[in-house]
Amino acid sequence: MKRDETEFALLPAYHGDCILIKTFDNDNNEFVILVDGGTSQTFRYFLKNELEQIQKIDLLVLTHIDSDHIAGLISFFKSNLIGSILIDEIWMNHPEIVDVDNDELISKKQGNTLFDLIRTKKPYTKLKEISTDDSLLERKGLKFTILSPTPDIKKELLRQWKCSELPKEENFKVNISSQKDSYSESLESLNKIPFAPESSWKSDIYNSSSISFLLESKDISLLLLADSRPEVIEKSLRDKGFSEEEPLNVDYLKISHHGSLNNTSQNLLSIITTKHYLISTNGGNADHKHPSRETIARIVYSSPRSNGKDIIIFFNHSIAQLKERIGNFIHENDLHSGHWSIRHQNWFKKIIKF
Repeated sequence: MKRDETEFALLPAYHGDCILIKTFDNDNNEFVILVDGGTSQTFRYFLKNELEQIQKIDLLVLTHIDSDHIAGLISFFKSNLIGSILIDEIWMNHPEIVDVDNDELISKKQGNTLFDLIRTKKPYTKLKEISTDDSLLERKGLKFTILSPTPDIKKELLRQWKCSELPKEENFKVNISSQKDSYSESLESLNKIPFAPESSWKSDIYNSSSISFLLESKDISLLLLADSRPEVIEKSLRDKGFSEEEPLNVDYLKISHHGSLNNTSQNLLSIITTKHYLISTNGGNADHKHPSRETIARIVYSSPRSNGKDIIIFFNHSIAQLKERIGNFIHENDLHSGHWSIRHQNWFKKIIKF
């Protein structure tokens, strides 16, 4: 299939991530990228319908092993659909990808692993581990600048995995929601609070190990941060020469970890210029609510403006649904200052750079 325009979807992934990108290579042949699979419900109700229209996935990226990113992929590989779709290459970082129990918990005891499913269903698919050692990867004219994880983070993930030290998700309780009373604070005042994550990258190894990258095609640039740590991404970008004076300019920035409290810092946002911010969330689950109001504040007041243009924060679930789950995290008065707006949207196309 020939294509001359990129389009991508931030699919409704409940409290997870699932991004389907349809771009094109040097010869204008369609090049399909699937980044994560969301929850098992994501596959059942949204991803399956999209994949039924696709014959080939050129690149599948499992960013990390959290259940809200891996479960939909496990459902995909267990479905009859897997037999009709060619997968050329898969990126993932772990010696063993485990199955998911009830779509929420990662269980190393279950026998049906994603790794086994890949080897059984797609034995000729190329498998590649990813770290910032790869720096820049090219696939048929598409450029992938790898920003996370670092070799040290990948090494620590594999060490903890092999030593059975990875914490179970139900025992890993880091606050990612808004701090108490933040809903009554103005966004401008919230942005003045110094960023202070509640954990180190070693104790947040699931998110720290996220494969995050800048994708550049002929017509669009996407910065996809998965659930990565802001200090890791900031260092990667600064090491590449980006700064407040010379920020990275992208068409779209997918905010890390569903807009949670600990994964987007003012310092990181200050070295990235974009008009379009993407947040993948339905408001979170029973344990954690997102996006945090603090993250919204940082986007609105710490992000540099290019040519004075307003910014838009896009959500892949309706604003009404978000407010129903987490309350009035954005007030009407918030939109009267800061030159920004919010919108519910799932499909995106090429935009004119500013």
